[in-house]
Amino acid sequence: MELENSERGDEDELLLQPKDSLDESDKVGLEDTDESLAHHKPVDTFQIEDLYEKDVEPSKSNELIWLAFCFIGIMASFVCYGLLLEYTTSGDRTLHELSFLFVTSGLYTLTAAAGRYVRAETPSTIPPARFAILGLTSMGSTFCSVRSLRYVIYPIQVLAKSCKPVPVMLMGALMGKKYDTRKYINVIMIVTGVALFMGGGSNNKGKHDQDEDKSSSSQAVGIILLFVSLCFDGGTGAYEDKLMSVHSVQPFDLMYNIQLGKTILAGVALLVLNQLHIFFQMCQDMGPSLVALGLSGAMGQVFIFVTIAKFGALTCSIIGLSRKVTTLVASIYFYGHVLNGIQFTGLLISVTAMVLNFVGKSKKSGHGQHGEPQKPDVLTEEMQRMLDEDPEEGDVEMSNRK
Repeated sequence: MELENSERGDEDELLLQPKDSLDESDKVGLEDTDESLAHHKPVDTFQIEDLYEKDVEPSKSNELIWLAFCFIGIMASFVCYGLLLEYTTSGDRTLHELSFLFVTSGLYTLTAAAGRYVRAETPSTIPPARFAILGLTSMGSTFCSVRSLRYVIYPIQVLAKSCKPVPVMLMGALMGKKYDTRKYINVIMIVTGVALFMGGGSNNKGKHDQDEDKSSSSQAVGIILLFVSLCFDGGTGAYEDKLMSVHSVQPFDLMYNIQLGKTILAGVALLVLNQLHIFFQMCQDMGPSLVALGLSGAMGQVFIFVTIAKFGALTCSIIGLSRKVTTLVASIYFYGHVLNGIQFTGLLISVTAMVLNFVGKSKKSGHGQHGEPQKPDVLTEEMQRMLDEDPEEGDVEMSNRK
């Protein structure tokens, strides 16, 4: 062994010395070494790249399958939810809001409990009383939003709920906060579009609704209710921000606690207001529809969570925007809402404002961050913004902020 090591050491020294300083015998040995290295076969990089591509192709196909699955799930869940909600509030049908809240929130609670169990989430240390406050503000938002459908048609509700930045900006401006010019322009466009849609003509519900056209006064009541709903949304988001700055909550755990609070509050309200007989009557008349509303909304929440976890918030925002537009088109088509030129212009302005708002936020946030999958346990503010809404207005309330 010592002999072999010394020979190797001599060869290394020869390699390091300039050829001009070597004698003839050393040069011959060095040439033999070079010749042996030249005959040494290099690694076949083509085969390695081939193997890499074979590994990547199945991964890409799996991603496409998952993306199609999430897209169809979100679209089907929320479009069905919107059509069902309009069905239960059109014609001679009247949806009792507390009964609706009790059934749907109960189903959301069961879904969240299942998600929390499957993901083995750690229960939050936030006191139940604080979750009760979140449940109360969230319940107020849903109650006013659904109640507004007694006075305005569903497309107006969808468009008006897109005005969520209005009360937020008003409160912020009163507190001295400054906003970009782009935000003011975007809000003005949405408000103008909704105003044109409402004031441009009658809101006839067509063949599915034999009621008389909604009067201007009833529309005003509906818009006030929607504005109050938006204010409750703002309060829910602000209080969540305060809690999440101190505590860490996982997504299904937050959804479970908020929805459980809404279920308990709705049940207590039914008892205190002596409206249990109305609840049982609603279950008899619209039981399957209420269950379908709860299941479609709950499944939509799960699909949004999976989409954000796998593909990021940007992809989910694109699907969510497509869903809103599809829901509007489906409502107008299936329920026979006749639009005149002014109303169509208002609808076009509102949808354009939604698109511009989305484009502006995606540019400001950066495509890299929001186009990538995000850890389900640490959800960003962008994810919370998308998941913090009720199903009838857009998405869901399911995750926590940074």
